[in-house]
Amino acid sequence: MGLGIQIAVGGTPDDTMSEAVLVEVQERMGERTTYKLRYDIDIAEDDFVMLSDNRSGPDSELAVLVPIDGKTVWLVRGPVIGHQIKFVHGGAGSYVEVQGADTSIAMDRETKTMLWPDVTDSDAVSTILGQYKYKPDVEATTAGHFEEKHTLVQRDSDWRFVKRLARRNGSLFWVDWDETGAETAHFRRPEVVLEPSRDLDINLETNHTDTLTLSWDTERPTSVVASQVNLNDKSTIEGAVTESPLAPMGDVPLSGILTAPRSVPVTIPVDDVGDLQARGQAALIDAGWFIRGNCQTSVKAVNGIVRPYTVVNVRGVGKRHSGHYYVAAVRHTIDPAGHQMELELVRNAWGAAS
Repeated sequence: MGLGIQIAVGGTPDDTMSEAVLVEVQERMGERTTYKLRYDIDIAEDDFVMLSDNRSGPDSELAVLVPIDGKTVWLVRGPVIGHQIKFVHGGAGSYVEVQGADTSIAMDRETKTMLWPDVTDSDAVSTILGQYKYKPDVEATTAGHFEEKHTLVQRDSDWRFVKRLARRNGSLFWVDWDETGAETAHFRRPEVVLEPSRDLDINLETNHTDTLTLSWDTERPTSVVASQVNLNDKSTIEGAVTESPLAPMGDVPLSGILTAPRSVPVTIPVDDVGDLQARGQAALIDAGWFIRGNCQTSVKAVNGIVRPYTVVNVRGVGKRHSGHYYVAAVRHTIDPAGHQMELELVRNAWGAAS
C-alpha cells in the first residue's frame, strides 16, 4: 500500500492489489467514472503471473478507496473491462494497466425494445434503476407520455436510454458511493445553489493551485422559441423558455451580459407543454456554461478530495471571475509523489455569488 490507498476486490481491501504503482480515476459530469491501475510485472516461472490473476480479470469488481481524515472515500467501484500491457525485453520495466468502469456499465450490455405507457421520464428512470439495486435519487420531470397519444419507446440499452432521457430534461446521470460502498444512482439537474465544498485559491497566501486557466464564450442562446401543433387535437402547444431554470452562480448571468438577445428554436414532436419546455430548458442549461476553467491541485493542497457535482469557491482572480464554480470533471492521479487532481470547472454567470 505504498500509495496510501486501498484497492478492494469484491468490496474487500486486498493487500496485493493495493500495491499498484499508479492509479488514475476519471470522473466527468453525466458520464461513467473510469479507472486505470498500473502494476509492474516481472517474469516468474516463465510467465507474467499478474496477467492471469483472476482478481484483475474480466468482470472482477475493483474499487479505489482513499482514507481522508479518518473516513474512507470511494472514488470508484466497478468491473474490470480490459488490460493495456507493455512488454520490455527481459521483463524489467514491463507493466499491466488494469482498466475498468463504474457499475453503471452493466446497464449498457443489453439492447432492449419495450414500451413505457402512461409514465413521466422520471417514472421510467426510477423503475430502471430499481432493477440494478441502486438507491435511486431521481428528480421528478414534467414530460408525460400517454398510451392514447405517444407512448415512450425504448430501443436501446438501459444506460443509453436513461442518458437520452437525461439530455431531454437537462439532467445528469451518475453513480457514487458512501463511506460503506453503498451505491446511489442520481438523475437530476445540476445543483448550483450549494454551499461550496471548499475554497480554491490562487494569488493568495492560502494558495491551492499554481495555474488557473479561464475562458468565456457568450455567443450562446439565452432563450428558446418553441411552438408545436398537438397532433391529437390540432391545438397549439406553446413552450417558449425565456431563461435557464438554473440559478446564476454570480450576480450577472449570460442574459445580463449580452447587448442583444440570442434565441434558438426547439422543434420536436411532443404531446404536452411540459415535454416541450423541458427540452427548451435543457438547451439553455447546456448553453449556460459560458465560463470554463481548468486547474490542477492536490489532496494535500486543499486538505481533501474535490468531486464532480459539487461547488467550489474560487478566490484570487478578480471581482468578475472570483466566485462559485460547478465542478464538471476531476481526473485523479495517485502515484508515489501524491494525489493530484486535474479539475474542470464551469459557471453560468460572473461576479460575486448572490
